[in-house]
Amino acid sequence: MGAYLRYFGTHLLVAAAVSGLLAGGPWSWGGLAAGVVFWIGGDALSRVVAPRPPAYAHPALLDAALYSLLPAVVALTLVYAWSLADTDLLGLGAACHIVSGFDCLAARSAGDALDRLGGAWSFALAIAMAGILTAHELVHRTRDPLALAVGRWMLAMAFNSSLEVAHVQGHHREVGTPADPATARRGENIYHFYVRSSLGQVAQAWRIERARLAGRGAFIRLADNRVLRGALRAAAVAGGFLWAGGLAALGWFLLASAFNKLLLEALNYMEHYGLVRETGAPIEPRHAWDSLSAFSHAALFNLPWHADHHSRAGVPYPELGASEAAPRLPLGYLATLPIVLVPPLWFRHIAPPLAAWDRDLASPAERALGAVRA
Repeated sequence: MGAYLRYFGTHLLVAAAVSGLLAGGPWSWGGLAAGVVFWIGGDALSRVVAPRPPAYAHPALLDAALYSLLPAVVALTLVYAWSLADTDLLGLGAACHIVSGFDCLAARSAGDALDRLGGAWSFALAIAMAGILTAHELVHRTRDPLALAVGRWMLAMAFNSSLEVAHVQGHHREVGTPADPATARRGENIYHFYVRSSLGQVAQAWRIERARLAGRGAFIRLADNRVLRGALRAAAVAGGFLWAGGLAALGWFLLASAFNKLLLEALNYMEHYGLVRETGAPIEPRHAWDSLSAFSHAALFNLPWHADHHSRAGVPYPELGASEAAPRLPLGYLATLPIVLVPPLWFRHIAPPLAAWDRDLASPAERALGAVRA
């Protein structure tokens, strides 16, 4: 049963964030604190993952780990809106008082800007882990209408709807080349990459949709534009925060969205940092950084088998496994996050494995490209 339960851990992170938002005050930082102590700390102490996936007798439970996060993310978003609202939105404060005996409304009223900042970071981490990463898995299931619908609304609540198009049809085709905004260049720090990648993916998604809809009527170009529809879903979520608590609530939601986007881009950054590919050349396992941390694999739905994900993008996460030709990060993805956020530490951390990639895995043309882009 443990092989299944390990993929339900993100629900606990959402529960920590929701509990902290309801409790208010310093507890608003609870979701972030749980993530740093238990998720990043747990990853730093993780054992090595098995290179091949086990045989699952009940694959429906693995899909349940994904789809059950939709109501969790909806609840998280509603509670975050409540924490910023002017009224007792949906009666959540009264219900909290009845169930727990704790006066959630009084605690919310006593909160200050520092508490709001903690709530924004806690929401950001939980929505990144439970919303964006789950949506990433689901929007790759391009022939499954339910998966796409759930993934799209999760991205809307994370205010990152362009990922559906930019990632699946942009990044997976152009990875490692200058045309891919989501591939980090050598010497580029995370904060420069954050801005360049975020803006570049929106533009990339729009170009992809414009090409897909070229030659169709103006109404179809608007009505069938996935980027535009995604923007409308995200605007509806943002509008809910505006309705709940005015411009202040909308501002805090947008700030939290910027935080969760930073966390996502930090993952994008480490997944391909410094790896180069000739335009038009095949995408091979050496063009993505893998990780051997069992904790990261459980928490991120096997995203750290990133080389296999790029080789077989439509394969469900339980079927992904190790690629012997893939380079490997020294630590798990989650344990690497705080290192990425301090550029001098990151550059020292990644220099030895990147030098080994140049020496052992890169083609002669890629070594030349790497030298040019350094």
